[in-house]
Amino acid sequence: MKALELLTNTEKARLLHNLFPAEIPIFLAHLNEVCIAFQEHKEEYSKLWDNGFIPFGYWLSLSEETAELLKRLQFSMTKNSKVFSDQLFYTYTSILVNDRIIKYADRISKNEKFKTAVDLLYRV
Repeated sequence: MKALELLTNTEKARLLHNLFPAEIPIFLAHLNEVCIAFQEHKEEYSKLWDNGFIPFGYWLSLSEETAELLKRLQFSMTKNSKVFSDQLFYTYTSILVNDRIIKYADRISKNEKFKTAVDLLYRV
């Protein structure tokens, strides 16, 4: 196995999926809800947007792309760590998904080991 600092984004996601397969469907459902809410309330979010690093329109497009991936592949992503990691964590959608997995671990997940793994993998 590679050293932690040498893991790619997709390798981290695949490892997380393999270690916590029961957590993945819950995270994917959360991610889908976030993408839908972002699209449904885009006018409100655009007024509140204060991220100087990423423009609102780009974040909106990432959420739309992620929602489309989930629509087509959510079942496969739940069952297969390679589909999960290659589809969500390889392209620019990973910007949104990485943000959401950290927030999911912080605010929603009840699994302390999952929270620790997310800290270890995504906050180094």
